[in-house]
Formats: sequence, C-alpha cells, structure tokens
Amino acid sequence: MNTKSIHALLVTTLGLFALLAGLTACKQNASAPEAQKPASQQAPVLPTSPAAPAMPGSAPTQAAGIAWTVPTGWEVGPEHQMRVATYRIHAIAGDPEDAECAVYFFGTGQGGTVDANLDRWAHQFIGPDGQSPPAKIARQVVAGLKVSTLAVSGTYGGAGGMMGQQSAPKPNYRMRAAIIEAPQGLVFFKLTGPLNTVAAAENDFSSLLGSVHRQ
Repeated sequence: MNTKSIHALLVTTLGLFALLAGLTACKQNASAPEAQKPASQQAPVLPTSPAAPAMPGSAPTQAAGIAWTVPTGWEVGPEHQMRVATYRIHAIAGDPEDAECAVYFFGTGQGGTVDANLDRWAHQFIGPDGQSPPAKIARQVVAGLKVSTLAVSGTYGGAGGMMGQQSAPKPNYRMRAAIIEAPQGLVFFKLTGPLNTVAAAENDFSSLLGSVHRQ
C-alpha cells in the first residue's frame, strides 16, 4: 500500500471510532434515569388558638324599660326567686356580715303602691323604745322618672324577701331603698345590712340611682 492509501485508511478508522463513541454516549444519556425533582413542601398547618372561654353570666342591669349601672366593687349575688338581681357589698371592719342590694320587678301594675311600700319598709325597723323609728323619705326625678327614696336605721325585723317572710331581728341595721316609677311598672331597690356597711355604701347607692335611664 502506498502512503496515500495508508493515510486514507487511518482517517476512515478514526472516523469510525469517533462515530461509535458518539453513539455509545447518546445511548447512555438516553437510558440514564431523569433526576428526581424535589417534592414541593407544604406550609405547616399551625394549630389554631383555643376559643376564649365564655364570660360568666352577670345579673341583669335592666327591667321594666329602665337600665342602671352597678357600682364598682358591688358583686353579683346568687339568683333569688322574684328578684331581678342581687348585689353584695362587703362588710367593713367591725360589721358582722355583708350588706346586699336587692332589685325587684313584679310586672306592670303589680307590687302595690309607692306609699304603701315605703310605709311597710319603715315599719320593718324597731327603735330603742320598741316603736318604729322615724324614716327619711324623699322624692326626686331622675331622667324624667319619678324616684321615691327611704332611709331608716334600727333593729331590722323585716322580711327576708318582698313576700312577708319573717327573719330574726338584727340590731344596728340600716336600709336605703328606692322605688322607681318605670315605663312598665314599679322597680324596687332595697339596700340593707349592718349600719356602718350600708352607711359606707350610700354614695354608691346614690350613684346607682343617678345612673338610671330609659331604655
């Protein structure tokens, strides 16, 4: 073979090797598994905050078409039959028990007259001479509503409620009471308790009466 033939053969052989190498590489690339894409991550589900507990119920501050504001420091007492609400006033030092303010509404046209109730309340107290002590009665108008008030002190021999149940006599007691002629009937407020505790709460009682307004 001459030099030109040998050179042509080498070129052809090298070309064949290059072609085979290229085909092998393509086959390997075709058979190689596709790289797995990372799975998309979901945002973590955060636990929801627990619902706030319901506030405990409180005594109503409205009746018969009127509403009022309970003085700061007065606590809502237990429910009683025939009462709209009961508020407890803590005893001051030296007094044997707490005072309470009871609120009543019996319905339109019910509960008796204003004067009959004031007179009955006054006679629930006994003075040192065994007679009913003088009671201070006043009349005023609050937010266009007629309000009659009573203040009396002595030995309390009155009822445990508005229906005439008798209780043991309690010396050195005081009552501040009010009757409001509301749009739907009479609303009664009775603050009773040891003398000094009630006396200390009288400004609060007056504030309660001053807060009364039509609904």
